[in-house]
Amino acid sequence: MKDAFERRALLLHLGDALQTLSTALAADAKHHTVHHLLNAHPELAGHAWLAAVSPKMKAAEFAKRASASFVEWPALLLEEQVDYTRLALTVRDHLFSDDRTGWRTYVDAMKREVEWFGDALPFAEEPVQAAETAQPSDETDTRANDADVERAGEGSDPQRDSVESNGGLYPAWPWKPVV
Repeated sequence: MKDAFERRALLLHLGDALQTLSTALAADAKHHTVHHLLNAHPELAGHAWLAAVSPKMKAAEFAKRASASFVEWPALLLEEQVDYTRLALTVRDHLFSDDRTGWRTYVDAMKREVEWFGDALPFAEEPVQAAETAQPSDETDTRANDADVERAGEGSDPQRDSVESNGGLYPAWPWKPVV
């Protein structure tokens, strides 16, 4: 059940990113950096993840990088088994490829909604191939196995699955869990 909440949180984030992308593309010449965009459009300040993007990045560059970062997300989120690493890698490799500190800030913002986001990824300075060929750590194996168990519905902890019981990460989810 938790998978549905995480997918919903990621879809909401994708919507925020598309809204910000649209604003960046529509920006006039005097709002040419992310800093200017945030100052000119206070509604964007509500997107905590934008604080991770370099305020000196040009709006056009942000639009290009953000679109490349999120273009694969709809297809990935519709897969039966979500490739969690690939979701994070697309953002890291496009939007934060040259900003290690920004990446860590972004991951911290995302973990408020999706606690596994960005786990076990190498830093941006390391080649992507290392992330794809590296042997997963025991912690990563455990997290992947836990996710598989959740999806199978076997051996899951009821406190972890029920948002109603613990006021969990997704209090705005409109549907009750299927039992």
